[in-house]
Amino acid sequence: MHKVKSIAVICNYQLKANRIGSMDRFFLAFDEACKKRGYTVDWFFPKSEKLDIYNSVSVYSDDKSNIESLFLNHIYSNKVEYDYVFTHFIELFTSFYKTVKSKLNCKVFAVDHMSRPLDGFPLKKRIKRKLKYLINNKSIDKIIAVSEYIKNQNLKDYSSNLENRTDVIYNGIQTELYQVREKGNRDNLVSYRFIVVSHLVYEKGIQDLILALTKLDKTTLENITIDVFGEGIYKSTLTDLVHKYNLEKTINFKGSVDNLYALYKAYDYMIQPTYMEAFSLSILESLCCNVPVITTTVGGNVEIVKDGTNGYLFQTKDVNALQSIIKQICNDKISLLSNSFSSKIREQYALKAMVDNYLKLI
Repeated sequence: MHKVKSIAVICNYQLKANRIGSMDRFFLAFDEACKKRGYTVDWFFPKSEKLDIYNSVSVYSDDKSNIESLFLNHIYSNKVEYDYVFTHFIELFTSFYKTVKSKLNCKVFAVDHMSRPLDGFPLKKRIKRKLKYLINNKSIDKIIAVSEYIKNQNLKDYSSNLENRTDVIYNGIQTELYQVREKGNRDNLVSYRFIVVSHLVYEKGIQDLILALTKLDKTTLENITIDVFGEGIYKSTLTDLVHKYNLEKTINFKGSVDNLYALYKAYDYMIQPTYMEAFSLSILESLCCNVPVITTTVGGNVEIVKDGTNGYLFQTKDVNALQSIIKQICNDKISLLSNSFSSKIREQYALKAMVDNYLKLI
């Protein structure tokens, strides 16, 4: 009789009722696929809200300890064994991995979603990361990079020896949920609607979008509406900037919602002026809805956004370039609204393909 394969998934990802997104859908789909194969799966999250969609999932959560301690306490207290351990959103090559490997006779797969700072890590942090790799590198059997960019950064940050221990598995989305914007005839479009989907933190560059708007003439500005979906510690700073430049009629902060899949199609373009990105799910979602994306040339963005085909690219912090793109769109000098690219995204980045690629590791 074959032993039932047991899996632990450790996610430094907080479950929130007002943010049910593509990562949640992946977690649920992976859990379901594993159970269909007869595997058992336990999930570990930091302090999280109780969500009905996770009712059929074995979830462990604790607000008294960090995610690594939660998992280690669990295996010590319950004397459980796992055949496979997956981590998401947890720093690579920390002592945590060495402890897991020493306590469990298991395969360890670390999924790296971590984007890098625009100017790279400071020297001190780079040295620390190298030391952690030298001490703990044998504790991870395989690294899963969510983009080629992440893979190449790890080879640079740690060692080229990681080449044979790294797979690239792109994030996927539940494509059937996302409603497609009809191409239609946009020649007589009077006003343009832009959407921003982002954590409200400095690194997402939304302040640059606000500054770009201040450089537009009054007529162009009056024909623009920008809805910003998301929450974060930088929200008050951004709202203060909006008030400072009298942009309240242009920019609307909508908070977090759980039905973005039904909203994208109402917009003409997405804007994401980010300084750092591993592989953006919001960009993927927008393109899936046939909504072109205006974004920066950082990280995994250039792997999915093709300038002049399904979006427009500009250098980070180049406020003038962003202003120019918006102005040319509004003055009908450039347009991607008659292009069709949704089907390609749906073929290449479907959630099922992502799940299947992870199952191949087991």
